[in-house]
Amino acid sequence: MRRPRLSYRPSRARAALLAAVAAAALTVTAVLVAPTSSAGPTTVTTTAGRDLPVTQPTLTCAQLAAQDFSRLDGAATSITAATVVAKSATNKYEYCKVTGVVAPQIHFELRLPTQTYRGRYLQLGCGGYCGNVNVTTSPAATAGCAPLTDGTFVVGQDDEGHTGTGGADVWATDPQLKVDFGYRSEHVVAVASKAIVKSFYGARPAYSYYSGCSDGGREALLEAQRHPDDFDGIQAGAPAFNQTALNGFEEAYLGTVDFRADGSVILPAAKLDMLHAAVIAKCADEGIGNGTIQDPDACDFDPAALRCPDDEDAANCLTGEQVTVVQKIYRGVTAPDGTHLYSGGEAKGSEPQWAGLVIPKDGQTQQDLFMYRIGSGFLRWLGTWTAKPQLELTADLFTKRSFEKTMKEFAGIYDATDPDLTPFYKSGGKLIMWHGLADGYIPPTGSIAYRQAVLDTVGSATADRFYRFYTVPGMFHCSGGYGATSVDFLSPLMDWTESDKAPGAVTAAKLDSDGSAAYTRPVYPYPQQVKYAGTGDKDNAANYVAYTPKGKTADDAFRWAGAPFKSGTQLWCESTNGRDMSCTRRRSKS
Repeated sequence: MRRPRLSYRPSRARAALLAAVAAAALTVTAVLVAPTSSAGPTTVTTTAGRDLPVTQPTLTCAQLAAQDFSRLDGAATSITAATVVAKSATNKYEYCKVTGVVAPQIHFELRLPTQTYRGRYLQLGCGGYCGNVNVTTSPAATAGCAPLTDGTFVVGQDDEGHTGTGGADVWATDPQLKVDFGYRSEHVVAVASKAIVKSFYGARPAYSYYSGCSDGGREALLEAQRHPDDFDGIQAGAPAFNQTALNGFEEAYLGTVDFRADGSVILPAAKLDMLHAAVIAKCADEGIGNGTIQDPDACDFDPAALRCPDDEDAANCLTGEQVTVVQKIYRGVTAPDGTHLYSGGEAKGSEPQWAGLVIPKDGQTQQDLFMYRIGSGFLRWLGTWTAKPQLELTADLFTKRSFEKTMKEFAGIYDATDPDLTPFYKSGGKLIMWHGLADGYIPPTGSIAYRQAVLDTVGSATADRFYRFYTVPGMFHCSGGYGATSVDFLSPLMDWTESDKAPGAVTAAKLDSDGSAAYTRPVYPYPQQVKYAGTGDKDNAANYVAYTPKGKTADDAFRWAGAPFKSGTQLWCESTNGRDMSCTRRRSKS
């Protein structure tokens, strides 16, 4: 497989493609009005966003299946099936289920309500390395968002251009599939979906949204950065935005730290509860009162405090060797000279998620660890132009030379690190980013550093008009955890996008086993934290107020080998024969 040629002068074909894409974007943004239908609108009050009319389809589901979408600019699409799914006890509304393919092989599914559509389109991101389509009405951080479950939205998702089990493998040897996974899939599926919506209802969506977490959060930021006109509102959770360094260095490295040269385990998973209890005892924030940490970076817990007397291993302490493992996990991947090769290490408070990710559960080997599998998958398949299926994770991979080479070749395809969101702001877009502070998969420090880069680039006053970032204490990766983690960021995003109601505090709940709220806490935009107001029920979010700790308005940039985040690093690639790629390095199409 030949390495793609990096050309810095767009070809005539590339220029024509750019013109076509720009024309398509203008078409999308020109129709941001409430749709109508021959059956006439019926105003329905929703719990978020504007009151939009219910719009009836102008085609049947069967008629939609016969429509030709093969001439969409840059997004040649075919519908493989379109069938009606009836309302039932498990399905709250009737919809036309459409499955299709955007060339060459990006599979997608759309659910188009037949009786309850109110002019909104929601595209969902995927997770891991994707490879499947899993449309849901309960994506991350949308708990209780009624418009999502009552048929307000057309909802869609795609597989990012390949079928797999969640790991990077042989599909990634194809450069076109690298590009489709890297950045192309979400844009072309958005183009195809909006065309299908227009065909079915007679008008494009009044409002288009994107919601994703993890890799889906990366996809969300890619859309804001590369195609600022695609979506009006974007929700990006725990984004794997710094993906090349995350998968190829941080996660690959964390897959190696708990093993001796002979493959034996150093720190057993059985000690993680004890370690976590010590961290919480040292750093839990009394102001929030639920055993969570509002600022893991300020936690000065030292695992050496748990050192076993005379270094004799016991269940309630750590040997010196185990202390070193914990310190490595908190620090994250570094080069031999100490330079960080990723924007942060595992957060203090994330220890319960380490089992099976970084620390093997009973009976697991190194090859079973999530971090080992996703890291080795990237280095063997995605982060190389020549597949290396036998590559092992050894210390010589984690050097500045290796880092610089990998970042130069692949960050421009996979990463969503451009901090200049000015085009997205000028298009009228709104962006809510969020990250769980006990996330064991993706360190929240990276998202905090990206926020700082956005503020440094566009200015805090401008950022305040379109950008919010929230951190959720005690939340694991995308959902769950030991704090108040059931939260809805989609409803405030809709209110902001459609009614210009800027979001402030969002209420998060800790749920009991029956789904009821054990207690609630407010979550304020970063860097604000929460403390008890002094009176009232401590289980009620209404009795907590915001405050900003001293020093939290300081620079949150993270010093690492890839800093600072900057614009102009994206690669835009095209193929003349389906495999060999010609790539141009430049900023977004706008």
